[in-house]
Formats: sequence, structure tokens, C-alpha cells
Amino acid sequence: MRSSLDPADLPARSDLAALIVRCELNICRSRALVASADALVRATRRMRRPKFAGGSDGADAAPGPGSPRAIRTLLKMKNGGLPTDGVRRRWVGPGHGQRCNGCGDEVTAHETEFEVDFSDALLLRFHRDCFRTWQTFDGERE
Repeated sequence: MRSSLDPADLPARSDLAALIVRCELNICRSRALVASADALVRATRRMRRPKFAGGSDGADAAPGPGSPRAIRTLLKMKNGGLPTDGVRRRWVGPGHGQRCNGCGDEVTAHETEFEVDFSDALLLRFHRDCFRTWQTFDGERE
């Protein structure tokens, strides 16, 4: 079925011009909103995940492979509790008070936090020694 266009159904020229002006204003507002939203997203990403943040020589640098945190992380890995495949990105920065996925302790703001992002949107957080243990794990299970 073809529908025919009846000239009587069209709005008057003055109404049509007003509609066009209103549409153009809405388009400009929408573009401005999208631009400001993009700027906010970029700023939030920079705050949340800096491209590179340095470590420290503070208290979290001292523990080594024999630390209790590293041992708990190693046990968790040997039991298959932490994934090792599919890593997309890694970040380093100050802790945010969230739990370490390796040892279970809180990563304080005075400690360096290592974040590992996987391809399936999984994000792991580690202390320095937990991260080293996770990174060097060879995958052998006892």
C-alpha cells in the first residue's frame, strides 16, 4: 500500500520554520551534552587509572617472597583461586583501601596497589609482594 501525501496534512510554513529552529537548537544542545560527557569520562578515567604512577620505597617495598602475604597469595594460586591467563592491562598506583585479591588484606593509601585487568572485565588488585608472587607463578599445582 502506498500512502499519498496530502498537502493539507502539512503544517503551515510558519509552524514548519519554528519546528526546524527548535530541532536545530536541540541538536546543538545534544552535541554540547555529548562533548561535556566525553570530557567528564576522560577526566574520570585519568583520575581512576593514571597512565603511569610510580611506586615507593615505603613500607610495602620491604616484604619479600617469604612474607605472609606472598605465602597466602601462593596458596591461593596453587588452589586455582586466581586466574593468570587473559591479562589486558596492568596499572600501578597508590592503594584505595580495597582488599588485595591475593592475600585478602586491605591495600592502604600508603601502599602501592597493582591492578590487573583481564579481557573478561575481571579486575584484580594486589600488594607489591602479592603481585610479584602472582606474576612469577608457573601454574604447577600440587
